Amino acid sequence: MTTIQSIVGLFLIVFGTFISFSTGNLPAAFISLVGGFILMSLSKLVDLQQGAYLKALGVPVTGDQLHLIMKYSPEYAVESADFNVYPESHKEYALIHLEGELYLSVQVFKNVMTQVENEYTFRFPGREPVSFHRTLSLYKGSELFEYGGLAFVSISALNLVSSICEGRLRLNFAVQRREADN
Repeated sequence: MTTIQSIVGLFLIVFGTFISFSTGNLPAAFISLVGGFILMSLSKLVDLQQGAYLKALGVPVTGDQLHLIMKYSPEYAVESADFNVYPESHKEYALIHLEGELYLSVQVFKNVMTQVENEYTFRFPGREPVSFHRTLSLYKGSELFEYGGLAFVSISALNLVSSICEGRLRLNFAVQRREADN
């Protein structure tokens, strides 16, 4: 429905205004111009409201929503004092905030990761290996998912903490609680 509103709005702006001007009917040109913008604006508002409604219901993020989130996610050079980040030249990666979690491309962890089909295993120095199975869609609590041929992993699922300092994303091991602290 919102696509039809957008198309009709654009049609009113372009053709309605043009035809009204060519016939010398200025009030009709004004109505076409304003009406077209109103229809296009309403279409956009309905799309935004629908996304908010679906999120409130707990419906997973759609592919279009995920694409927009990824497109506008900030990019950072990634570094860590606890493990070797790939590549060493500090390529910038998007830090993606989805469903209350922060995700990074698995390429960041290429030096400490192995992949066998859809299972990814991360072997950090001094830590037990952590394995996740790649899912083909994002859902709340996803540890590792694929989108657009790329895999993304949750930073917290790797027991890492992140901080941004001087335009760089720093990843460090989360402090492990000792059994005596319980």
